[in-house]
Amino acid sequence: MSSPRLPLPAAYIDPAFLACLGEAINTPELVRQHDRLYGSTLMSRATPIERMVDKATGKADDDMKAFVEFVHRYIYLTLDDAAIEALRVRKEPANV
Repeated sequence: MSSPRLPLPAAYIDPAFLACLGEAINTPELVRQHDRLYGSTLMSRATPIERMVDKATGKADDDMKAFVEFVHRYIYLTLDDAAIEALRVRKEPANV
């Protein structure tokens, strides 16, 4: 049986997608290369005023949206079923 993949924005409720996104965000080289290829500035060492302008103009949000879409298309949708199932397994916290 195949593990279904959800389209965006529904994928935000899938623990497998959230795990993919979290791992991607915590991989600086992936983010740096995304910036290079797509012209985004997620890893930018911009000045505070440049960051404020990016936020005010919506560029910062657009860059993050593009990264999320990249992770969805090229990582989440391409993982094999076993990997998706493994990412969906959640440990329940112990009751104390």
